[in-house]
Amino acid sequence: MTDPFAVSVTVAELADAGIEEFRRGAPQAAHDLFERAARAAEPHPELAGQYLQILVNLATTAAHLGDHPAAIATLRRTLDAPGADPALRPAILLNLSQSLLETGAYEEAEAVLAECHALATAALPHPGARGPDAESVPAASATGATAPLPGPGERDIPVGDTLADAAGSPQWPGAAATAAGPYGVPGTGPAAPGPADPPSGAAELLMSCLVALSTVAIQREDWPRAEQLTAEALEVVTRIRPDLVGRPLMNVAALALATGRYEPAEDFAEAALAACEAGREPAGAASVRLMLAQLYTATGRAEQAEPLLHAALAHTGPAGLTVETAVGWEQLGLLAASRGELDEAQALYGRAQSLLRQAGATPTEAALAVRRAEVAHLAGRPAEAEELLTHAADTFAALGLGLRRAQTHLAHAALLERGGDPGQLARALDLAVPAALAIDAVRYGLAAGRQRDRWRRNVAEPALQLVFRLAARAGEALLVAHLIEVQCATTPILRENAVPPPDGPGPLGSFLDEPPPHAHAFAVAPPPRLLLTPDGDGEGDGEVALADRIALAEQRYGLPVRDTRTVPSW
Repeated sequence: MTDPFAVSVTVAELADAGIEEFRRGAPQAAHDLFERAARAAEPHPELAGQYLQILVNLATTAAHLGDHPAAIATLRRTLDAPGADPALRPAILLNLSQSLLETGAYEEAEAVLAECHALATAALPHPGARGPDAESVPAASATGATAPLPGPGERDIPVGDTLADAAGSPQWPGAAATAAGPYGVPGTGPAAPGPADPPSGAAELLMSCLVALSTVAIQREDWPRAEQLTAEALEVVTRIRPDLVGRPLMNVAALALATGRYEPAEDFAEAALAACEAGREPAGAASVRLMLAQLYTATGRAEQAEPLLHAALAHTGPAGLTVETAVGWEQLGLLAASRGELDEAQALYGRAQSLLRQAGATPTEAALAVRRAEVAHLAGRPAEAEELLTHAADTFAALGLGLRRAQTHLAHAALLERGGDPGQLARALDLAVPAALAIDAVRYGLAAGRQRDRWRRNVAEPALQLVFRLAARAGEALLVAHLIEVQCATTPILRENAVPPPDGPGPLGSFLDEPPPHAHAFAVAPPPRLLLTPDGDGEGDGEVALADRIALAEQRYGLPVRDTRTVPSW
């Protein structure tokens, strides 16, 4: 009969070797060693605690390698296992949420984080209080013999892929699913926290949860909640761990980029990059470089984007950061396509797709499909482009991402316009008009007038310009007239430029070119529906401008486009 003590020693040696391989930058070797350790420990019930910790390490290396489905399955096993150490549960939940987010399981990720947040709040010395300084939170007791994946002080290991320590201390969220920028361009996503000191203690667990929850809100395009959570996460991290402020700054920058606020996005991203470099966080710095490259591309500065992409890939490739590497290749492909190098773009997109499929990164792969469709269309393969765009739109619909679906339909309409086939104009209009109305209506959910103004200028106006061009080319004079009337009847922007700023600098004042989102904000309702003919009997039967298109937009994208109120056009 095998001596359990001898097996325990062997398992610990394999785990130590796996940790060393991970530190050395060899995640696949680490994964293989953890797999051997798990097989050795599994038959011995007396080693259950050690076995569960090995499974957590196995899952974190799988996630690091981009195998999120395997990571999810393994982490679920550890949560449901009898005798699981409660001290490990928060860190496991945090890990699980990140892999769920990568695969587009947003509701489950949010539910997991809600439980993690509740555990963190309950563990504070005064439950419900704002988190105390990390030093005031007592560390949990050690829970097992297996050495953990690296804890505080290990600067060269991606935080999203490490269990904080054997005591169950929490860790930073891993790389988030990549966000779609305006018009469905895959981006770098919110805060892909890089390597640094994993948080320890209940206060830092709460801090990690806030950063992760803000990431979920950004991915779900819930802009008011995202604004609230990113501001709260930035404040808490600045107070508890100012050396880690680069991570919440990434989310602030990602939110600004996703909502068309390019100037503050650039300022915050540069601040995040400086913070990550100062904190010796190469993975975090790589993620910020990817975000900046997307921003430069979106604002016509391709010559500045390419060096950043190569610098980011020099880290993400050797470090095994699958999704980040795929995003880098996708953006290089986008630059190649803009130069007319379609074969090179197709090759880069293909490499990116292979990694994303392996990772189960469904939202990012769907966004990539839009780019692949553009290349297929330019290369004279319209059927392939059609298939890719339909797949992307259907995927976003299944994930509940109405805005990204609208952006995909708009990209589809733009390709049909570019094709120059008059017979496709009606179809292009069917796609573009509801999509543009939905995209334009997003601004009414933003917190402040300046934000709404930037969304209108940088995101909504290009969409509406496409609609007007298509309608004019199709000879739809009545549609043009109704579009003009509907736009004239929209809610005013209510900019706050005339409101004097508060005394003294705001949070990170040198990085802000606008007031905080909650300052001087004037909430607005969606605009009313525009009556074209009188409502004679008071039963609401008057003709409403673009009624069918508005109804289609709200049905297709699940976004409120117009209020139920009506106003006359006369």
